[in-house]
Amino acid sequence: MNPVVSCEHATARVPERYAALFASADARAALASHRGFDDGARALARDLSRALDAPLVAARATRLLVDPNRSRTNRAVFSEFTRGLPREERERLLERWWAPHRDAVAAAVNEAARGAVLHLSVHSFTPVWDGAERAVDLGLLYDPSRRRERAFCDALHAALAAREPGWRVRRNQPYRGTADGLTTALRRAFREARYLGVELEVNQRLVADAGAWRAARRAIVGAVADAISAATAG
Repeated sequence: MNPVVSCEHATARVPERYAALFASADARAALASHRGFDDGARALARDLSRALDAPLVAARATRLLVDPNRSRTNRAVFSEFTRGLPREERERLLERWWAPHRDAVAAAVNEAARGAVLHLSVHSFTPVWDGAERAVDLGLLYDPSRRRERAFCDALHAALAAREPGWRVRRNQPYRGTADGLTTALRRAFREARYLGVELEVNQRLVADAGAWRAARRAIVGAVADAISAATAG
């Protein structure tokens, strides 16, 4: 099984061309929040890439510019800061900042050695949403109808339970693995025998303390390696 790692919300960077769109206090606050980037996701993606000797494709601009984890027809692909731009400028954003990331992930899948490719799309989420605490520490998002994705997530769930028995690891929470996203799009492009798309969603509660987050990343990386070994052996 050949791993590929991506991070769609890796940064809060705003390209200079669009700096004026994010000059207000509200925009700066949004950039610094979970809306601007997924805190901790890039560090985990980097660790997975290094440990698994896997290519890493990380987005190079904030999701508030254009969101590479949404389809181009999804209204949420643009934020309130860019949705009102002229059509030509929105097309430029898609061409310059959206398509290259998605194309690079697809190319990494294509270029992987023969056999199945495991695409790990790394994200994080806020501990509280709409006033309610999310009872999830780590979410494994996948398509339950795809047998190999389901089997890999079973193995990963077991490996995480062995390493961190206190964690609340949930399947397809806090989001559905079949919702609009990059893994969903790539499932349409690659047959099941070739492509496994799994989105890792980490609660930002685990990210808040630097030392604890380093230990958590080691546990996640080790569990992923264990699950890959189990899937390969099987």
